[in-house]
Amino acid sequence: MIPRPKPGESEDDLLKFQQEFLAKQEKSAVSVVKKPDKRKTAQSSVPVDKDVVNLEDLPPSKPEPKHVDPNIPHKKSRFSESWEAAVKGEDDPEARFAKHDRHMEAVLSKIVERDTRNLQTFPSVLECASGFPKVMHRGNLEQNKTEINKKPRSLFAQQMSKMSANDLGLKVKGNEKQAHIKMEESGPEVDVSSESGSHIIQGTGLSATFGGEEAQKIHQENLSKLSSMTPEEIIEERNKLLQMLDPKLVNFLSSRKNKKSAAEPNLPSSNSESMEMTQSENTKERLAEASELDLPIKPDRKWVHMDKVEYDKLSWLKDLPQPTTDHSETGTTARFDFEGNLVTSDEGIDVKLGLHHHGNEPERAGYSLEELFHLCRSTNTQQRLLSLKTLVNIITKARNGDLEGHVNSAILPTVLNAGILFLIRWAMDDSVESVVFMAIKTLHSILVSEADEEALDRVLPWFQGHVSPCLKTCRMSAEMTSQNPTPEDEKPQETDADVLKRDVIYALVMRMNLLPRLRHILSQSHPQAPVVLQCTDILIRIVKHSPQMAYEVERCPELLDVIVEEFLPTSWRMLDVKAPLSDLYGVPVPRAMKLVRCLAQAGRNLAATLLGKYHIKARFLRYLVEKNADNLLLLQSEALRLQTESYRTWRACLSYGLADDLFTDIFPCILSQLETLQMECLETCPGLQYNMMTAFITVLESVVLLAAQSDQRKFSSSESVTWSQVTDIGSVVMDMCQKYMKKLGETYQHKKFNLDFEASCLNFMASYLLSWSSLKSFDPVAGLQYIEKLYGDTFEPLLHSLGFQAVLSSLCPNSSILNPDLQIKMEYADNLPGLGMRLKEGDLVEPCLLDYSPLGIVTAVLRVLHVIGQIHRGLQEKTDGEQTASLLQKLSLRLITHLQHGDEFLVHDLLSTVVFSPNIWKQGEEAMMSSMESLQLSDAVHLCSVTQEQVSVNQTQLVAATLSELVPIRAAYLQTFSDQQKVAMHSRHRFLMQALDVQNLVTSSPTETLLPQDWMYLPLIHLYNRFSSVGADVQNALSKNQVSMVTSVLRWVYLLERFQPKVTGSVSVTLRVSRVMCTFLTGNDLFMERTVYLYLAALLREFSTPQLLDQMNFTEEIPGIVSFYDLYSALLQQYEAVSFGDSLFSCYVLLPVQQKHDIQLRKALWTEHQGILRCMRLPLKEIPLPLDRFLNPEESDVELIRLYFQNLLSKRLQPHWSPLLYVIAVHHVNRFIYNQEKKHTRLKQGMILQLQKSTHKELCQHLLHYKMVNQEKDHGIELYEELPPIRKTLLGQVQALEHPS
Repeated sequence: MIPRPKPGESEDDLLKFQQEFLAKQEKSAVSVVKKPDKRKTAQSSVPVDKDVVNLEDLPPSKPEPKHVDPNIPHKKSRFSESWEAAVKGEDDPEARFAKHDRHMEAVLSKIVERDTRNLQTFPSVLECASGFPKVMHRGNLEQNKTEINKKPRSLFAQQMSKMSANDLGLKVKGNEKQAHIKMEESGPEVDVSSESGSHIIQGTGLSATFGGEEAQKIHQENLSKLSSMTPEEIIEERNKLLQMLDPKLVNFLSSRKNKKSAAEPNLPSSNSESMEMTQSENTKERLAEASELDLPIKPDRKWVHMDKVEYDKLSWLKDLPQPTTDHSETGTTARFDFEGNLVTSDEGIDVKLGLHHHGNEPERAGYSLEELFHLCRSTNTQQRLLSLKTLVNIITKARNGDLEGHVNSAILPTVLNAGILFLIRWAMDDSVESVVFMAIKTLHSILVSEADEEALDRVLPWFQGHVSPCLKTCRMSAEMTSQNPTPEDEKPQETDADVLKRDVIYALVMRMNLLPRLRHILSQSHPQAPVVLQCTDILIRIVKHSPQMAYEVERCPELLDVIVEEFLPTSWRMLDVKAPLSDLYGVPVPRAMKLVRCLAQAGRNLAATLLGKYHIKARFLRYLVEKNADNLLLLQSEALRLQTESYRTWRACLSYGLADDLFTDIFPCILSQLETLQMECLETCPGLQYNMMTAFITVLESVVLLAAQSDQRKFSSSESVTWSQVTDIGSVVMDMCQKYMKKLGETYQHKKFNLDFEASCLNFMASYLLSWSSLKSFDPVAGLQYIEKLYGDTFEPLLHSLGFQAVLSSLCPNSSILNPDLQIKMEYADNLPGLGMRLKEGDLVEPCLLDYSPLGIVTAVLRVLHVIGQIHRGLQEKTDGEQTASLLQKLSLRLITHLQHGDEFLVHDLLSTVVFSPNIWKQGEEAMMSSMESLQLSDAVHLCSVTQEQVSVNQTQLVAATLSELVPIRAAYLQTFSDQQKVAMHSRHRFLMQALDVQNLVTSSPTETLLPQDWMYLPLIHLYNRFSSVGADVQNALSKNQVSMVTSVLRWVYLLERFQPKVTGSVSVTLRVSRVMCTFLTGNDLFMERTVYLYLAALLREFSTPQLLDQMNFTEEIPGIVSFYDLYSALLQQYEAVSFGDSLFSCYVLLPVQQKHDIQLRKALWTEHQGILRCMRLPLKEIPLPLDRFLNPEESDVELIRLYFQNLLSKRLQPHWSPLLYVIAVHHVNRFIYNQEKKHTRLKQGMILQLQKSTHKELCQHLLHYKMVNQEKDHGIELYEELPPIRKTLLGQVQALEHPS
């Protein structure tokens, strides 16, 4: 006997009991008996015998519908529906209450259309003879005697049996009647009422009315054709069709036939054999198809749910086809592996690595950006994480340049335009923390460039290295600095996507609430160290966008409180210095101090807020008071980084005159650091400690400058640093600097080393000497003697040493200006600007930022020499000379176009002291005059002005007059740039480090230079824009000052064209000519001013050299104008209005008419401004341009040839009105007429006939007998005395066509 189950036994034990019971085949202890229903009696179970009546001509039962859709659900009873819901656990009381709600609204909302898809439709077998059926009358009925023994039938049944369909008023259709008779004969379940037809053609496209009949005819023709063929011929034709048709089409037709066969299972016996053959053929085809698929798993119908084999789905089990590699012209979609590497088409990667799980191009490994974006929206957490991680790797490699040359378009702009930031922002709101942290990592890879941050940190020890550029877009910069900003209510409504296209950082902060989200993550999620550092880097990038974004970071509630309290504490726990940190909460983080420094650089008020509200000064005191970094209870590397960032942040505060009292508080620690510096050997010093000492020297430099300015403070406190406190420190650093300079001169040629510390010491020396000389207590005699001794003992030997010569020799290889090919810029988008730096194997690749770059030390040495020259004028005069002046002039002109925003003071200083300096120009005057002596008499320009005055331009006189007017020229340019006076003052305060007046330590975007390459034309362009905006119909008279400004510009441009061709050569000749043309458009009679006229003529002479004429290209883009065609049209209109045929004006108009330039420019003169044809009286001998440039190559445009010919024939163009234009038209028409190409023959013949009929004999003679241009002949045209034979023949043929014999 099997025991009962006991507590603790599992389901396996129960199954074991069941097997034992079945094996013994014992009788069950319990049997189930179904009891009968008490409500049913014995009589009720007996079937009821009903009366059945069959009417004549009517079917005995209701016909069934032919087609029933099995997919349509059948209606169930309410009881069965409620029972199924209760069994499944879906019986919701609230839903049941709502279902039985009888409110009007509930009832009306539940009205649905009845499902009639399975409604039984019956063929129209009967039809009523009248409008309504007849009324049936019951008569006297008698039972038949033969049926006495049978059970009596009801009266209704007896009445119906006596009647027929006609008695009820119904008629049976003939066709249907025959069909039903056949049904009775062949069997009740066989339907042969419809004729057999084609399984393929239904005739729906043949005709709307007779389509079925046409299809039947086609079917009968096919059957007759098949009946006349042998079985072998049928099989042969079938195989041909199968080879010609698409396999998918064949499968479709066979499946359609199978469906029809399944719908009609009971066919007559005559067709049963054919159906069996068809099914067997289909089965064979399916088996053959399955074998062709070559599946690793063969389908078996015995398997569960495998009764219907889906071959399309099973085909996914096949091996992938080989990827195609022939995409040399079109390229392929870029696909990447999980590490961000580009996967090529022919790279053999195992499918088990998970790189083939995509629908598009399944044979290729890797995922495209579109597929990764799709996975970012997946509901599966692992897929979201994997896609975000892959995008991080791709963007990182793209920033490092690993994908350069392998993809056609840049990765970063592509993903930004595709909307990746929306995906990241949504992922940051995810409930899964791992997804949030990966989204932060992705955002970090997009926003933050490690190379840019490394570059900015590299230049911190250099002069002005603590001034950081703003990384905002040019459009956003223009909106922020606009003097007339658009009111908020007038600005168009922009979506988040529109703002993102304009500026990524602005959109994230102002439209997407990124800052509150980062605060929540840092304060609530407590992420691990990598995420904390990434969040800090993102905040640093936001702060560096602009001061506006920096203030947004400070105004975000509790954001800086969390960062300062958690990551810049004044006390923290003991850490294991041997293990890396995973939790940064409650531990000082150097990256957080860097964020504070970037905030302090954004503005004086923000720095004061950090010191007062967030107690940053207490952090300085805590981190810098330790002489040994190991005492900070941190990793040594982290402790050194923390002290380095603290010194840099303190320097930023000192630049505003803030936190200077901290110098007094930690004065003993500063002395200890100086003592350590004197004893340390820099060559053996590790890199982090070297950076910390360099930052320490820069702090001392700021303290010295602040101490010198302490007497200028109106409210100086007792805690402020004084000069007496820094005197001893200054002497120590000065001695240390001299020692390092001596070592540099002696050893650098043998072994190169980092010179950042030496550069910081030299900058300290320059600031110390400049501050010392500005003190009221400065003794000139002792001071000059000290300067002489310093120069003689240190710098004069340094300048002649081999070590410094080695430094200078490395300047050219490390110059970004001289080596533009070596500037490998990182890709970045227009809406996310950056410095474009790039790291290669951990090192910067920018030439000026390479290891052992000499730019910092050379700049510092030159600065010290400049300060020494300012203090001791005698030493400055020793170095001055003619060669020095010429070199200084070239350098200044080259430098002024490379200075960027923030260097406005330098530009003003160069323009005021060097560029227009008469002394510098006079020192090179002898070389200039010697070059002028080589000019021949033919170099002078002779023109006839509009007043018929003969103007002779002597270049020597023009140069002398220009040199005598350098002071007014300088005043004109300074007046033009006067609107930048406020910006220049801010730049001056930063450059001279005047702490009390410095407002911020940031400059504008570094993507643009301060002055364009054509800066010498800017005053003229400003005047042109002012007068062109008024309108062409307004007659404007320029004032004396404006005429003087234009004259100054032309003089300066002419001086540069003559003696600084390398400076003007950096500007295209097309741009230079376009700017000079603006002189004619600025004022109606400006060009008639004698001085203006002379310099315009001299510049025309410079532009007319063969070399510059070859370089002219009026199709290139010109800054400031939409197209040159618009400018030229305005010039032609001005010429018609005010020129009076002036020769000089005519020469400038003729420059774009040369044959090498765009034909639209010539058409503008000959079509839109034909009035010029009557007034361009420029003689051929006065044209400074070679005439051949107007004649060759020969004109090929037929429309322009017609214009030439029509103007000549209509006498709108005559030689005494426009000699040059007349010669041009005659030349090109003549060459067209006698062209031997068999083109435009009828046009040529028509021209010849019109000339022969014309009464203008001179014109006919010129056009038909023209030989070449000869300025010595009449009208400049040389004619054939006798035409060549080929031309005579042509004229004879045309005449013969006109007068046939």
